[in-house]
Formats: sequence, C-alpha cells, structure tokens
Amino acid sequence: MIKKLSVLCLSLLVMSACVSSSITKLSETSGSLTYSQASQLDPDLITNINTLAFYLQDDGIDQNQFISSLSIYLALAMTSHGTDGTSAQQFKALLNPQNTDETTWLEAIKALQGNLNAMEKVKISLSNSLWIRDSFASEVKADFLKRNQDYFGAMIASVDFDQPSAVDDINGWVKKNTNKLIDKVIDSIDPSTIMFLINTIYFKGNWLSPFEVNETHDAVFHGSTEKTVKFMSQIGSFKYVENEAYQAILMPYEGNATGMLIVLGKNETNPIRNDADFKAVLDAMTNASVKITMPKVDIATKLNLIEPLKALGLVDPFISGTADFSRLADAELYISKIFHKARLKIDEKGTEAAAVTVVIIDETSLPVADVTMTIDRPFQVFIIDQDNQLILFSGSIQDVQSAE
Repeated sequence: MIKKLSVLCLSLLVMSACVSSSITKLSETSGSLTYSQASQLDPDLITNINTLAFYLQDDGIDQNQFISSLSIYLALAMTSHGTDGTSAQQFKALLNPQNTDETTWLEAIKALQGNLNAMEKVKISLSNSLWIRDSFASEVKADFLKRNQDYFGAMIASVDFDQPSAVDDINGWVKKNTNKLIDKVIDSIDPSTIMFLINTIYFKGNWLSPFEVNETHDAVFHGSTEKTVKFMSQIGSFKYVENEAYQAILMPYEGNATGMLIVLGKNETNPIRNDADFKAVLDAMTNASVKITMPKVDIATKLNLIEPLKALGLVDPFISGTADFSRLADAELYISKIFHKARLKIDEKGTEAAAVTVVIIDETSLPVADVTMTIDRPFQVFIIDQDNQLILFSGSIQDVQSAE
C-alpha cells in the first residue's frame, strides 16, 4: 500500500494590530498577550485543544489536511462567552467538558497564550481581534468586550462595514499577523453581518539540525498523484519509534523546546487517531541515528467549520432564531459562517506556518418583502373556492369588531 506523509505540527502566532484611519479602536489592547512564561499550564486545556485536532481530522478524504486546532479553539472560546442557555451549554461540552468555572477556564487560556508568545528561539505568535459594525457597536455589552480584552488581548474596532475599505482593513490585519502567509479571508461583507471574531497564529522555527542544500534532490512523492518534487536528506540523531503501524520521528527546532512530529503510516495515512495515541508516540520514542529523507512542502488549506462543528454537538449557535447570544448583545444573533485557513512551508532551514480562524456573526433580519400592503381602512373580502373560482362568502368590512 502506498505510504503517505502525515505531518502533525503545532503552529502558533502574534503581531501588533494593523488598523487604518477609517476605523475606530475601542480597546487599548493590541491583539496579543505578552508576558513571561507561566510555570505550569492547565493539562485539561491542552488535552481539549489536542482532542479538537483529532475531532476535525477526516480520514475519509484523499487531500491535504492541515489545521491549527489551537487557532480554532481560541476563536470559538472568544465567541462562546457571549452565549447563554443551550448555546452556552453546547460550547462548554465541546471546549470545556470538565465544566471548569468560566473565569478559571479563561485564566488558563490567557496563561497559555502568554506562555506561547513568550517562547524563545522560535517565533510563536497568537493574535486576536473583534471587528464590529459601527452602527451596532453601542449594542455590544461592555462585559463581553472586557473579557475579550482581558483574556485574549483582543484588538477591538468599530468599522463602517459599508465602506469598501473595511474589507481591506480586515484582510490587512490578517496578512500582517500571519507574516503575509495568508493575505485574504473575505471578499465582501454581508449587510446582516455585525461582527467578525478572528484569531491568527504564526510559527517560524529553524531546525536544530538543518538540511544541507546540496543534498536536496528530485524524487517521486507517492501521494494522491505521482509527482516529482524536491527531497531533503540528512543523517542525524533524532527521537524515533517504529512498530507494525508506523514510523515516527521528532525533528527539533532551535532551542529544543518545539519540534515537528512526522508519522509515516505503514497501512494508512493517519494511524494517530486521538490525544492518547499522540502522547503514546512521544512517550515511546528513544534516540536513534536516522537517515531522514523528506520532501520540501508548500501547501495552503481551507476548511469550512459549521458542519464539522455541528457533528460535534455545537448546533444552536448556527441557527437563526435559536442561537442565544444574550451575553454579547440584546439582539437576535447567530453565527452565519466560521472557517479556517492555513499555510505550511517546510524547507532545508526549517518551518514556517500560519493559520486564521474567522467567526462571522449576523443579526437575524426580518424577511424582506417586494411590496407592502397594510389593511388599515375599509376593505372588500371574498372567501372562495379557488379551483372553480366560486364565491363562498363576500362582503365589505367597515368595522373589524362589531355585533349584528
């Protein structure tokens, strides 16, 4: 059976907010949290983020899959604390199944972001932003905005979504905070849209043991199609494990605190199916002298998340008239779209990766009619058999409440 390359890579991000003069900033926060590393991170939070990665792994498709479950998790978390009722319960079941107190949970999320943003030797950046339609900004509850500032460092802006520059402002912020790896997330803004909640994640790391460029050569990658690509090669000491299901290697980046785990399945592309499998691979590794030959990679992916998230039990927030966003605003709101874009580049020097998750919240609109008819004066009325055009009753109504 054809062997395929399975890359499991944690990739993250932050940069300063990119705003134009056409928007009004509603927060002093820049979009990211930066402070010294925490001594210990919440293990339940890490498990929940890792588990989401495997929930969203689709073993039934023969195409590239590359996501940042961390980015998706953070965007959902930023959105979730604006919900109440069943909507909030469904968010909690997905993101916080341990039912940790909300403030404690948000504090753990804050610590995780600050920890990653403070990492040395590699660049890990996480950024968050809220973009609010200017005519709706006064409706958004202050507590919701404050939580997104305090726990996510979110840049919050009021924007005239009817101006063409609004699309450029949002795309420009994403482009800046992904170091130009992702340059566009939206083409237009729907008149019903009142808010964008966006997380970006950026990672850049140099190999602890880089590949020699003069060792790079052409060879065939046996994927969905047979394709000749550039392969890199080296012999070095790496953490490694092999069994009847796969070979796996951990390739460290400078600083040795981060690395890329590559799992090459012997009979299937994705032999690692859950967080327990993932941790078992790491625990089983030992140092070995390995000749590693791998392709250079440059891919981009996009994933629409509504249907996958519904399959995981997050349903109500996507249904107009059912979603409860009463902790965000006293209005009928729902998530109209949520999508994720990612990019991965691997070469002789190291790895560069980025991802963005965009949550779009719309206000439920009253049906738009072609014409209006208000019956507020005397009128003629017929009750009829339509098939035969037969009048059953007829009259003219002068008073809508009268006795004989």
